Amino acid sequence: MTSRKRFRPLLNRLRPALARLHHAATRVLPALRGLFPALWLRAAGRTPEGSRPTAAFLRRRMLVLPALAVVSLVLSTAAYGDVHDRTERLRDRCAPALVDLAHARISLELAQGQAKLRLFTAAQAGSVEVGETYRSLLTEAAQSLNRVAQSRALHKAQEQELRVVSGLVVAYGDKIAWADRNRKNKTLREAGVTYADDMLRGKHRTVAQATPQEPISILDRIAELEHQLRQENRDLAAWSPLTLAAAAAAALAAALFAFVLVGTSVFLRDRLRLISVQLAVAAVPVLLTPVLLALGGAEEHAAQERVRTTVGALEQQGAEGMAPRKIESTAREAAALMREAHPDRWSLTAGVVVPAAGVGALACGVTLFLYGRPYPAGRPRRKYTDI
Repeated sequence: MTSRKRFRPLLNRLRPALARLHHAATRVLPALRGLFPALWLRAAGRTPEGSRPTAAFLRRRMLVLPALAVVSLVLSTAAYGDVHDRTERLRDRCAPALVDLAHARISLELAQGQAKLRLFTAAQAGSVEVGETYRSLLTEAAQSLNRVAQSRALHKAQEQELRVVSGLVVAYGDKIAWADRNRKNKTLREAGVTYADDMLRGKHRTVAQATPQEPISILDRIAELEHQLRQENRDLAAWSPLTLAAAAAAALAAALFAFVLVGTSVFLRDRLRLISVQLAVAAVPVLLTPVLLALGGAEEHAAQERVRTTVGALEQQGAEGMAPRKIESTAREAAALMREAHPDRWSLTAGVVVPAAGVGALACGVTLFLYGRPYPAGRPRRKYTDI
């Protein structure tokens, strides 16, 4: 069977829909072609009979132009503000918390390796203490978990789970310390190390591994928190519906402002014989602000994606001797990637250009008001009747 014969039934089913779509396009496109001239005549204050009255036109435009400018600025600020808030949360909370969770996980695995080496598998097991390396690794794990708790990156349920993990780490350390105190007794020493290993990794569960269940061991709980934070980072680095909707509406409002501005300028040239430099200068910050905020938001969003990918790679980091240094290197790389986007500078820029654009919007209205002052609004004549 040829490809044409295979797709013929599908094409037959689509043919009526395509015919209806073509029929609708033949009716809509001429209407759209005729819409722009009508909009332009309205923007330039023209009518089939001539031009609109100068006073009425200028008074209407002194309200319409500032209103469109304010709408564009508010929507642009909302879109950029959402992106910047996500940048701050990712940079200051979620990414550092994910790094600290990786630190805690690796430190605990390395600490358990040291405990097994000194108390369980070495030839001199039972003759030496557990050692300072183990204690420093356990301290580092506890401090990393404490930094995660202080990062404000977790929700209430995650904070509760982190407190459980911290308590289990303390219990794990107590069990290794008990095995160390009883290192002369091989049975007690090995039983303590085995029990601690079960708390850490859950290797000796009575429930079958294939049975779905909540995380029980310390490392499983930490891995689940890491998974949730990675998902949080993915959500933060994605384009949110609020950002997309506000940006699209801001672009539409800015384009409409520019369109009406050009039409107003043409009206001023035709009716008042002037080229309004004041109006053009006042409109520059209004038109420039959405562009600057869009550039800043795009740069910050790109940095969010790079940082998310960088810290997300910690999931693959295993417990090896150089693992802590690799984690630190990853944290520095993520911080450098975020600094390259200059989020603080973009935020400062937004704090300057948005008020300047607001002044420009007000200046547009004031300029048109001053142009319209010599042209008093026409008032209908009063009709006097005999009483």
